[in-house]
Amino acid sequence: MENSSKYLPHEGAKCSRCREKASICLPAHRACFCQECFVHYFENAVERGIKKMKLDRQKPLMVAVSGGKDSLATWQALHELGLNTKGLYINLQIDEFSPKSREAVQKFAQEQGLDWSESVLKTELGYTIPELHQKRQKKFCSLCGRIKRQLINRVAARENFQTVATGHNLDDEASRLLGNLIDDRQDFVKKQYPFLPSPHPSIPAKFKPLYRLEKKEILYYCELKNIQYLNQKCPFSKGATSKYFNQTLEFLEDKMPGTKRNFLYSYLKKEKKLVYEEPFNTCRECGEPSYMDICGICRLKNSLSRDDIKKL
Repeated sequence: MENSSKYLPHEGAKCSRCREKASICLPAHRACFCQECFVHYFENAVERGIKKMKLDRQKPLMVAVSGGKDSLATWQALHELGLNTKGLYINLQIDEFSPKSREAVQKFAQEQGLDWSESVLKTELGYTIPELHQKRQKKFCSLCGRIKRQLINRVAARENFQTVATGHNLDDEASRLLGNLIDDRQDFVKKQYPFLPSPHPSIPAKFKPLYRLEKKEILYYCELKNIQYLNQKCPFSKGATSKYFNQTLEFLEDKMPGTKRNFLYSYLKKEKKLVYEEPFNTCRECGEPSYMDICGICRLKNSLSRDDIKKL
């Protein structure tokens, strides 16, 4: 686990649950846990999220996995809680990075005896992420995110999964909420919830099992469960602005433990009923659901094709 003295228990600290020697302290909860009780706390937090979002435990879940700590911890916890899961890995074909992330997913799945699918970006879109980056460098992280979401939707629908779980954690959700509020992106704010229902038969519902858990807690869970994740950032993520909102909340959290949790939960406590105001059409080129006559993926492909033709 990342070195952080505030998470280390003081000498003689007892587990808040069983009163044995504590191995980690969680200032936001004013609690300490031994290793066994921490695993119980972690998986119980995921279970509470499942119950609160009224997720149907009998239906299989597709888990979007990247090989990083968050997605593999999500898959591990859901598997430990007895849910029927299958992993989905989107191969972005980034030199050096993608082979390592794929290897982490494959190794985890083999060790746990879990099934997984792979979707290759070049096959689906005709371009790899490095090729796209050469053509569309402005706000690239946002573009990459949209592409991945579209592909996850399509593969999940093809494999008849009604719900997709992702590895977004408490830190992710709190920093994203802060950024959306500061930039007054109300369309994004109203859609920020740990469970988003399906707006169309070909678009799965989205669930974020780790929304109650902090990054440091996920790191410790991976350590205790011996999850061998890829500890490497995407080489194209350098321009992402989300890190600044995350750093701001980390500063406040250090001074006032529980800030991130209180900030996010105060928003989530408000009753929300997400209504998709715009009806979905069918893309006239690929047949996938779309707000417009042509979906975002096909518009991007057409735009890139025009750029390639101009260079001939």
